[in-house]
Amino acid sequence: MKLKIGTRGSDLALAYANRVCNELPCDTEIVVIKTQGDLNPDTPIHEIGGKGVFCSAIETSLLNGDIDVAAHSLKDMPGEEHSDLVISATLKRNSPHDVLIGKVSYGFTVGTSSPRRAAQLKQLYSNIGVQIKPIRGNIDTRLEKLDNKEYDAIILAEAGLQTLDIRRTWIRVPIIPAVGQGIIALQTRKNDPTTINIVKKANHEKTFAQARIERAFLKGIEGDCHTKVAAHATGTNPITLKAMYYD
Repeated sequence: MKLKIGTRGSDLALAYANRVCNELPCDTEIVVIKTQGDLNPDTPIHEIGGKGVFCSAIETSLLNGDIDVAAHSLKDMPGEEHSDLVISATLKRNSPHDVLIGKVSYGFTVGTSSPRRAAQLKQLYSNIGVQIKPIRGNIDTRLEKLDNKEYDAIILAEAGLQTLDIRRTWIRVPIIPAVGQGIIALQTRKNDPTTINIVKKANHEKTFAQARIERAFLKGIEGDCHTKVAAHATGTNPITLKAMYYD
């Protein structure tokens, strides 16, 4: 059996999709799908449509039967899933941490468009002041903007830097990560038990359990990646959740 894996076309998304292919016990084919977030790289995400800008086009292809599995970065997924779709597996979690690249100084300017990151950075650096400046684009684009002195520093997910083997100096920032950060989620149609059974063979149970707890919190407050919400589950039995929500 050959499964078609739907993904975005960025270097990072393709790296994640290739990992999915390597961990599934069957033949696979990667299908690149353009999302609204990809088609509007310079527009603030909340102006594009908010929830699901990096997922909805892939989910539509899944619902239409153009692909068999959707490979998502879990942190991009809204709390509410389509009623006909289900997250059938998650791969072992990569680093959940946020990192800072650049210089920290009095009144420094940090590039981030994440309300979650902005809220926590303002608290973290309240003693020296921090200016938040929106930034969009893939990892290379953001690093180029940093190198061009458009920002003093930028915040990125450590998982992406490690996956793409980007050689930079960074420091982990002690803030709570996004729901599902560092997790690759495999989404399938609920009425496709054959694919579900295959996909489950790649599931990492500890990550899956932690992801469920984090997403339950996200769903409970009706949040998405534009809400000032963070959650990080650790452990197995019991699972401990550290979370924050700014109204």
